[in-house]
Amino acid sequence: MSIRLRGSKFQVRVTVNGQTVTQSFGNRIEAKRWETQQKILLEHGVAEQNKPAQASSTFTLTDAITRYSAELLPGKRGQQSEQYLLRYWQSSSLAKRQVNAITRQDLVAERDKLLRTSLAPASARRYLDCLSAVLTTCSKDWLLLDANPMSEIRKPPNGKPRERRISRQEVSQILHAARFAPDLQAIIRIALETGMRRSEILGMEWRYVDLEKRVVWLPLTKNGDTRTVPLSLEATRILEALPRRADGKLFSKNGTSLSGAFQRAVWRARQTYELEAGARGTPADELVRDPFLRDLRFHDLRHERISSLVEGGLNLIEVAAISGHRTMQCLKRYSHLQTRILIDKLDRIALSSAAMSLPAGRHFSEQATSAITGTGLNRSVDAYGSSNTSDDA
Repeated sequence: MSIRLRGSKFQVRVTVNGQTVTQSFGNRIEAKRWETQQKILLEHGVAEQNKPAQASSTFTLTDAITRYSAELLPGKRGQQSEQYLLRYWQSSSLAKRQVNAITRQDLVAERDKLLRTSLAPASARRYLDCLSAVLTTCSKDWLLLDANPMSEIRKPPNGKPRERRISRQEVSQILHAARFAPDLQAIIRIALETGMRRSEILGMEWRYVDLEKRVVWLPLTKNGDTRTVPLSLEATRILEALPRRADGKLFSKNGTSLSGAFQRAVWRARQTYELEAGARGTPADELVRDPFLRDLRFHDLRHERISSLVEGGLNLIEVAAISGHRTMQCLKRYSHLQTRILIDKLDRIALSSAAMSLPAGRHFSEQATSAITGTGLNRSVDAYGSSNTSDDA
């Protein structure tokens, strides 16, 4: 018999082809699961190496996070942000708890604790998702849990997508505030011209840029795919003016430093705006309510470019080819913008049909044609990719 009860522990001993592995567990179910797994591994000539699974009766959440960080995090995309979230759990009230003793009630209490902080529900969910990844590994890979208890609790919603759009005036003020940081200016303008993600812009290398064909190839994007991004004339001019770096990259900043630099530029621009508004006699209470240059993030530049592409008449499939969205569901937030374009097209079809039914020699007036086709609206897109129809949409 390969499973024996020794005191309060179930000891497992598996021997296949002369190779033997042993392990102790707190209950028979875990012991049986481990025995089955080891038989398969040994039959294929793969013996358990380095760090054998510890019995869950002594394996704490801190132990799990330490092993997870050593074995699964290295080389993983988003490693730094995930490590930051894991440090939170290493200092939590669950840190010294045995993983097989963590209950749904414990996780509900931790969820509610996160929601009582200043974190947004979507941010609280990221902390829970991070812990869930560790518990899933404990269950599926290390056989320390029968199931992940996190899968049985309700998580906070991801939240609605941001609808904030940056205006041309805000872009102008931010670029002016960043005038002493030419690399930041260039990054902001590239983001507005291409709609690329922050990580994609910072990861660009000259060997993947073809200024003649006006394209940049991204070998690795957020969703793991490669993508070729077309460059507008303005984007091409911006890249042509960049100095060449010895390491072959276009920019030296990392994600954290870029976000910080962008927020400082926004803050300086807002301070200048408030000083100028105060000098003009704008009441202080009115300035407090003024949303200009507030609630802005670097990612809003991508959102603005994608919005301008939709407003410019590109369909969502064309937009996805540029933006890198994997599914149309991801672009659903922009569908209301495309609806306006479809209405214009329907009106043009109606105008064409009506014109065909008019008696010979009769025509619509210029005012009627303008009203139906929408040619009276200024839908041009400036060099920064912002629609002229609204400055503060």
